Amino acid sequence: MSARARFATGAGTLAAATVYLVATTTRLGLLFYLPTRGEWTFDPPTGVIAMDWFARSNATLAAGALATWAAWRWAPSDPRRCARHAGRLWALGWMMLGWSAAYTAMWLIAQR
Repeated sequence: MSARARFATGAGTLAAATVYLVATTTRLGLLFYLPTRGEWTFDPPTGVIAMDWFARSNATLAAGALATWAAWRWAPSDPRRCARHAGRLWALGWMMLGWSAAYTAMWLIAQR
């Protein structure tokens, strides 16, 4: 894999993990699906099963794709500099993925 490709995928991983963590930890105005009613709403009523997975997943995928494209487009032209920054982006991206997974796991355990 070229340094430019590592740089772009590192940026995409970091952006996707960050958006996922922010969308999971904050109360954003996400679109919820109510599977028992077959409806979509921004303000789910209490006592009803509501899923924000679709909106969160689409936001995560869009952020990752946009960041990957932007990083590929504007990657440093020097291969050594690009490789050095790619390593940092990969490390930050995987760190954010780890935080996202840990937060999700802790939140699910706390819901019991």
